[in-house]
Amino acid sequence: MADILIHKSAKYIEEDLDYYCSDIRDKHNMIKPKDGIISLSCDSNLYKASPTNSDICSPYYPFAHGSFDRIYLGISFPLFANNWGAAFLRHLMYLVNTDGAVILPVYAERQGVEKNYWSRSSLEVMFQSRQKWWGMSNIWAENDGVMSMRIGKKEPPKQNSTFNYLFDNVSFDGTNNSDETIASEINRHHCNGTISAIVEQIIINFFGRTRPVTFCDIKGSGLLTSEILMSDYINIKHATQHIDENGDVNDVKKYISNNFEKNFSVNSYPNFSLDLGKKFDVITIIDSLNDCADLDKSKYYNAMLNNLNDKGILIVRDKVFNDDVFIEDLIKNVSFTIEHSQYSSIVATKHNNKTDIAHYSDIIFNELQTENKERNNVFNILYKK
Repeated sequence: MADILIHKSAKYIEEDLDYYCSDIRDKHNMIKPKDGIISLSCDSNLYKASPTNSDICSPYYPFAHGSFDRIYLGISFPLFANNWGAAFLRHLMYLVNTDGAVILPVYAERQGVEKNYWSRSSLEVMFQSRQKWWGMSNIWAENDGVMSMRIGKKEPPKQNSTFNYLFDNVSFDGTNNSDETIASEINRHHCNGTISAIVEQIIINFFGRTRPVTFCDIKGSGLLTSEILMSDYINIKHATQHIDENGDVNDVKKYISNNFEKNFSVNSYPNFSLDLGKKFDVITIIDSLNDCADLDKSKYYNAMLNNLNDKGILIVRDKVFNDDVFIEDLIKNVSFTIEHSQYSSIVATKHNNKTDIAHYSDIIFNELQTENKERNNVFNILYKK
């Protein structure tokens, strides 16, 4: 059996490996990978049951239980402290053998909270296997910034998450598979792990964890809406998915667990319908208007602001918001006060002009600095005061 290391993409391999091999971090060789560790990359479309270093394969192949000795998560991997992240970690725990472990980076408490990343306390609460004071915890603090997980006395709870749908429904033919349909589906689920974590953190920052919130996503597939509705970290009392009139309602609802159906609606509208029929606390429009003309977008975003409750938020990612003039004109053309802010598309943190967002990865830290400076393709939040 082998050790594997999971990366965001191939360009982070060297830095991810150095994080676990550094003598500064691992003075007693407790977590250092074995020679020949195999790299897997989330942007790979190559799926193999037995990966090697001759090709960089995807970590999303449905490997058999006990396939590996140890699984390392690179500091580049976007692992957030939400239901999706918990479901992913639980999945990895059963891919290592009985003496193996999943080894991952964790942040200091405050830094973890501000990024929606795992900190030690949140990880221990989610995956604690100790029964009263007997037995050994399955969460070990290895060194500064590193934790390891293994199967303990209790099986970790299965989280309600769209991640589970991925492995329950995406089928492989058992060969070296690079089918474009499978790759596209896996990529959508992987991206949703990040998008839903950022949207979740924005909701927490504006509404807290317990306040009941109504949610609507515009022209999405249902992945984001389902993940947000099932979150254990916010209180979505009702979620609505807006689809075009030719959309398939059943196809949108397939991602949610049965016990959430009563709080989930799918509404079909003619294209560019400006009236949603009721108002919402949160409306999201994530890359779903990319093919529309800018003039149509301006009219539509204006209408969506009018579909917000007071103190509601519109969360948008759209290339047209890279233009400051477009944002200024949009805000000027409504009859109420709008407060505009921007969040990173890499981590779940608000951008501020004079503050750099910290990250364990030097590469990603530089990416965050560039993103903060240029503000291209970030998440825009329009708060209706």
